[in-house]
Amino acid sequence: MDGQNMGNEQNNNTNQYSHYQDNTANIPSGASEEIAESNKANTLQIVGLICGIAGIVLGCCFGVVGLIIGVVGLICAITGNKQGATGVGTGAIICSIIAIAFSLISMIISLIFGAAVLSQLSGYYY
Repeated sequence: MDGQNMGNEQNNNTNQYSHYQDNTANIPSGASEEIAESNKANTLQIVGLICGIAGIVLGCCFGVVGLIIGVVGLICAITGNKQGATGVGTGAIICSIIAIAFSLISMIISLIFGAAVLSQLSGYYY
């Protein structure tokens, strides 16, 4: 091979890649930030999740307190999901519903055992 053919091969290699297009130049600069902002959880969803988790913990021991916190968490989560639904909002709704259920079950069990204890104690005073 002579020097001329060698030069032609190099030109063919560079021509092969000269049709490469940089598609990232077509994306607007703020588009990726807008996508990231739309997937972020808002404050009401986070408050709803915290209230839901606290309601589960407190609902097992203190029924009324867990019920109140669970209802507050449910209201915050639903309001937050109206602004933009994310996984945090869905988790907040689920945790709040579980907190309300645990609280109601705890209150029912407390009433049943409380009534049983009171009926036994009232028998001693006759």
